[in-house]
Amino acid sequence: MYTCRISGLNVASEIELPGVVPVPLAPDTEDVLIRQRPVPERLENPSQRGPVWELDDHRFLLQIPGIVRLLASDGRTLDIEPEPGTNPADAIPFLLGTGFGALLLQRGGLVLHAAAVALDGRAYIFCGRSGIGKSTLAAALCRAGCRFVNDDVCSVALAASGRPVLWPDGRRLKLFDEAIEHLGLDGRQRGLVRSDLAKHYVEPPGIEADTSVPLSAVYILRNQESSDAGGIEKLSAINSAQALLNQTYRPRIALAMARCSRQVVITAAVLKHAPVFRLTRTRNLDLLPATVSELLAHWNAL
Repeated sequence: MYTCRISGLNVASEIELPGVVPVPLAPDTEDVLIRQRPVPERLENPSQRGPVWELDDHRFLLQIPGIVRLLASDGRTLDIEPEPGTNPADAIPFLLGTGFGALLLQRGGLVLHAAAVALDGRAYIFCGRSGIGKSTLAAALCRAGCRFVNDDVCSVALAASGRPVLWPDGRRLKLFDEAIEHLGLDGRQRGLVRSDLAKHYVEPPGIEADTSVPLSAVYILRNQESSDAGGIEKLSAINSAQALLNQTYRPRIALAMARCSRQVVITAAVLKHAPVFRLTRTRNLDLLPATVSELLAHWNAL
């Protein structure tokens, strides 16, 4: 049995998870169990459906044709059945991405499409669409002294005080070869994310300790084509709320599962305790140090 920690949860898995840092766990302490076993092609009475998924009050079924079927149940178990002839490693990104994201929603969390780092005991989230550079920015910040919290699937929870917090995720960074070379992380590669994609798992330069970290700010990433100065702009309360809604992980699935989650309550806590900003910058990797410096200065001023 393989064991690890993901989003503050003890995870035991019957299959190896190359995208996750292994962590020894005491016997019978798992919060989540990942199993390889047959997964049904359909749910008996789904309450909602999407193009490749369906759900009811207790289960979420994901079907990626030609690759994998996944079943998340009651926020507790995640069953996986790779399609015949598929490279099993190609199913792992869907397991750790949409599959685990759905399981976190079943457990009542707010799940954002984001990367996060921590500095001096405060966490910062970077939201944005796939390919916008969330992971690359997080890696660059870690090279500058920050600690890595998570990548891609960011679960926000509430502390007893009502303040939003993040738990270190346990998943490795996922970076394209160009970013790995530019950031000098060649020695930290840990295998391809998928066999048909020039993207590798990368051991983060620095990892936050396995304790919850208060959330201090959220940044919505926006790219621009020119090298003109971008900048950081604070969003109004209504625009902040809309931005968080837009940045939920797999928005249609999150909306479908909102009834069994605390998304509204946690979103309200984020808006109360963590300002939301728009960060505009160019994707030119040579200008990445300038963005890092801008963020570090911004945090000092918060």
